[in-house]
Amino acid sequence: MSSGSYIVNVPKLKGRENYDDWAFAARNFLVLEGIDIDAIPKDFSETEDKKAKAKLVMTIDPKLYVHIKNETKVASLWKKLQMLFDDSGFTRKISLLRTLISIRLDNCETMTSYVSQIVETAQRLKGTGFEINEEWIGSLLLAGLPEKICTDDHGNRAFRDRH
Repeated sequence: MSSGSYIVNVPKLKGRENYDDWAFAARNFLVLEGIDIDAIPKDFSETEDKKAKAKLVMTIDPKLYVHIKNETKVASLWKKLQMLFDDSGFTRKISLLRTLISIRLDNCETMTSYVSQIVETAQRLKGTGFEINEEWIGSLLLAGLPEKICTDDHGNRAFRDRH
């Protein structure tokens, strides 16, 4: 499979709003190309570096080129994008935490959508350095379910009506 077919699956970086998803996809795209962005080998040739940088640039919205035109190496390009768009500050953490605790099944079309929203938001929160374990995620999943629970014949809690 050529790199052209992989690159179509990498969303274009637009800015802070999709940096997390872009970084995940772009990092994996580079891995498929044999490049570990966190461990560029010392013997990485200038030609290999230029190719890697070009591949990364192809995943960036042209409106952002103004910020990266002076970057000459793939590693410096990656760091520049991270510095510009990786929002892992306190405000971002609070925003994601608020989103996470306000997700409710009643506001989602399906159970799958509900679970996906919680898991994705928790992953984004973890990406900021905020520690959230599986027990908390499970608790938030349960907390967002409807209040319509009752006890079945065996004393177990069960939903009155399925969503």
